[in-house]
Order: sequence, then C-alpha cells, then structure tokens
Amino acid sequence: MQEPRFRADLYTGTAEYYDEFRLGYPRSLLHGLLRRARIGSGARLLDLACGTGQVAFGLHSRFADVWAVDQEEEAVAFGRAKAAQRGVRNITWVTGRAEDVDLDVPVDLVTIGNAFHRLRRRQVAAAAYRWLRPGGCLALLWSDPPWAGQAAWQKVLAEVIADWTARAWAQDRVPATWDKARRDEPDSAVLAGAGFDVLGRSAVTIAHTWTTRALTGFVLSTSLLSPPALGSAVPVFRADLARRLLQVDPGGRYHQDISYACDLARRPAPAPRTPPWR
Repeated sequence: MQEPRFRADLYTGTAEYYDEFRLGYPRSLLHGLLRRARIGSGARLLDLACGTGQVAFGLHSRFADVWAVDQEEEAVAFGRAKAAQRGVRNITWVTGRAEDVDLDVPVDLVTIGNAFHRLRRRQVAAAAYRWLRPGGCLALLWSDPPWAGQAAWQKVLAEVIADWTARAWAQDRVPATWDKARRDEPDSAVLAGAGFDVLGRSAVTIAHTWTTRALTGFVLSTSLLSPPALGSAVPVFRADLARRLLQVDPGGRYHQDISYACDLARRPAPAPRTPPWR
C-alpha cells in the first residue's frame, strides 16, 4: 500500500498563526503520557514534525535533551527564537524531514503531534523503533480542530472553509484520498507491524471558548487556507469569515469541548535472564 505524499511547503507562511492560535496540549494529557511512558531523570525526547513547538515546549522541563524536527524552516526558526526568548536551552531545533532523521544516541520518547498521517508512516515507525531504547515509547498526539462538531457555528466554519478552498483553487494542496491509507491500515496496525507493543489511547476533553479572531487565525494556520494559499485575498477572507460567524453569534464567542488524545506504543524490552541456578 502506497502512503499519500504531501507537499513539503504546506505550512509555509503559517508559523506566527500556528504558534498563537494552535492550542497547546493539556497538562493532564502530557502528564499521563509521561507516567505511562515511565519517563525518568536524564531522559531524551525526539519531537517529530514539531511545528513551532507545542509538544516540545510542553514537555521539555522533564527531559535532559530534546530534539525538535520539522521540514518547515520558518517553523523551526520561530521555535528556536521563542526558546531563546524564554531561556529554554535544552531544545535543539533541526530543519529536516522526519524520514531523514539520523540519531547517534538512543532516545526514551518519540512524539508526533497531529502529523503522523502526513508522514510515511511505516518508514517513520520503523525508524522510531531503532531510535528508541528498549522500553522506550512512541506517542502520537491528536486534537480536534474547531470545526469538528455539529454546533451552528461549526457548520458555518466548515462551510466557509469549503467555499474558500474552492475559491482559492486550493483543493489539490493535500492528496484527495489522504485518509484512505489510514482507513485501510490504521495507525495501530502500522505500529504493531514495526514491532511495537501498542498500549492504547488515553484522552481528555477540555472546554474552550473561541473568539472570531482566534478562529480566523486558526484557519490561516492550516495547510489549505494558509496566507500563501489565499494570496491577496486574505483580507477578504477574514472579513467574510467574521461576517458569517457573527451572524451565528453576534457576541463573537464560540464554545467547544475539545477532545485531545494520545496513542502510545512501546518498544519491547528484553525479558530478564533467569540465573542458571534457579
């Protein structure tokens, strides 16, 4: 089965929007991940497809070393500058594809936030198995987008995105059947095929209130309707989205119960050897 191939420039021009309007992962989810993965002192983390660092910044304080890797140079530069501003010194920022990572030391945890579907899953899973120490874990983190739901404002948001995707001729920015490979071979099957013990999913739900500005910023952080995809139509898009959302709620506040999830898999550790005298 051939995995879909995504463009390398999907998120060009989105770093500032991505960092401001993409919500970080809840502490309860991250703490649960660390507990399930049995992360101790001196551990190393590899965060793939890191974006501007939502996972890396959320977890760095529990690790001695963090490598944050993304193929978008703009996102990596933004994350590096943000780390310097915050005085975070244990994250190494790397521009490159997840598939091309080459480590010379084992890591304790590999994380991929909202991006495994965009990678060559089998190749990355097999590589993560090699990078991890025995007993180390691979974590796939996920979160619902704002339009995932049946509220009136969510339906309007989805309609606006569909309208503007057609208007901007952006339909071909992602493969038309991008999700077929995951339906035919779920992520859990890919991980098991690479040799992992699949430990299952943990999830939390967090109540959040969006504003019109935040929803607009979120959409501009996406691969379909990024500023480069919209070009000179960005101001018109902003106005149209705001007008249509405010028709639903003139107060400009939109409530969502956001689901966050973590799929965890462990590289098996060798069974302890039984002394011959027993």
